[in-house]
Amino acid sequence: MATKSDNKRISTLVLKPSDFKVALRDVVNSGRAPFVWGPPGIGKSQISKQVATELGFDTFADVRLSQMEPTDVRGIPMPVKDKLDRDVVRWSSPDFFDPDTNTGDRNSRGPEHRKAFYLFDEMNSAAQSIQAAAYQIVLDKKLGPHVMGPRDFVMAAGNRETDKGATFKMPTPLMNRFIHLELTHDFDDWQEHALGAMFDPNVVGYLTFAKQDLFQFDPSSASRGYPTPRSWEAVSDVLRAGPQSGEGILTGIVAGAVGEGVAVKFMEYRRKAENLPNPSKILSGEIKELAKPEVSLMYTLTTSLCYELKIANDKLASSNDTREDTKRWHKMADNFLGFMLKNFTPELVIMGARTAMAIHKLDLDPDQMDNWDKFADQYQDLILKT
Repeated sequence: MATKSDNKRISTLVLKPSDFKVALRDVVNSGRAPFVWGPPGIGKSQISKQVATELGFDTFADVRLSQMEPTDVRGIPMPVKDKLDRDVVRWSSPDFFDPDTNTGDRNSRGPEHRKAFYLFDEMNSAAQSIQAAAYQIVLDKKLGPHVMGPRDFVMAAGNRETDKGATFKMPTPLMNRFIHLELTHDFDDWQEHALGAMFDPNVVGYLTFAKQDLFQFDPSSASRGYPTPRSWEAVSDVLRAGPQSGEGILTGIVAGAVGEGVAVKFMEYRRKAENLPNPSKILSGEIKELAKPEVSLMYTLTTSLCYELKIANDKLASSNDTREDTKRWHKMADNFLGFMLKNFTPELVIMGARTAMAIHKLDLDPDQMDNWDKFADQYQDLILKT
């Protein structure tokens, strides 16, 4: 969705992650260099790397210009002899010019065949002398005598001036060399990614209930931690690793990622979620209904059920499964549908079914599931979409 400035002229195109991936692919295929703007922690470099992988690039070089000196970009002058035995100066090649040096497969294909994707991140946080050194790289994919491969690609990214980070105004000629895009956060896109990557169920559950806490970046705040998609992923990583810290220390760790206020609310939610029934007992049919469930906690339970079902399906796929194993798994899937139909609101049923079928790609056989017809009658539109 494009935003408009006060004088009604279209400014930079603002895109949610799923639309940004499509737009970035188009720009990459055109061969022109994009500049991606956005606040910290929303996935600029992560999504760029995903697009590079999907488009078949061999390597992805994330070059942080804000951490470099001009000689890191331009190279170091070195005295050499020319053909007439005269003393001349040539510039050494910067290390990032050959991304294979960082992946252990140097010259594995050769620059004429290799496809390397260069992301010059934090470009507008770099001093103008360093930005100036990047002019030729962006425009011509070369730097003095050093030339990138013909299939290599260059893009850049940085925070907006309104984000109050350490930024320098980009020179107009450099600005004009880019196609400018702006990335924003979007809960639905984040949830799909989080479910597919199997983030901690409490993180997914809490943010599905409290969507406003996914992203709260205030440039004027003195808080060191604040909620962003990146910081919530950090919280998920800590929880999935099985922390040994007590409640107080763990709250402090979470606060260090997402800020104190949000951390207190999340930890209270997590404490209540500990009383939820074991998902394995639901899938086995041992537990069939809930007594006065708290709706907000059902998002976590739905997520946990989907994860358990996927794990069981992965085990089935990796083993020498028999007909009985397949039948047993479909019984778990049938219990999954039956439990949701009996205990969950339509929103939760849709979330569970979409996660299982559209995100985790679980192959459900209606002929082996007693609850399928009832589910199909109530949620036909959902089935068609997935």
